[in-house]
Amino acid sequence: MSDEATTQPTIQTLLDRMDAQTAEMRRGFATLEERLNVRFDRTQSLIHDVRADCQELRGQLRELILSLN
Repeated sequence: MSDEATTQPTIQTLLDRMDAQTAEMRRGFATLEERLNVRFDRTQSLIHDVRADCQELRGQLRELILSLN
C-alpha cells in the first residue's frame, strides 16, 4: 500500500502537467490558425485585385487592337 500512496501523487502530477501542456498547445494552434486565416484572406484579396487588373488590361488591349484596324 505504501507504493500506491507514493505513486499516485506522481501520476497525478504528470497528468496535470500533460493537461497544462495540452491546453498550451491548443492555444498555440488556435493562434496559428487565426494568423493563417488572416494571411489567406490577404492573399485572396490580392489575387482578386490582380484578376481585376488583368481584366482591365485585357479590355484596354482589345480597344487598342480594334483601333489599329
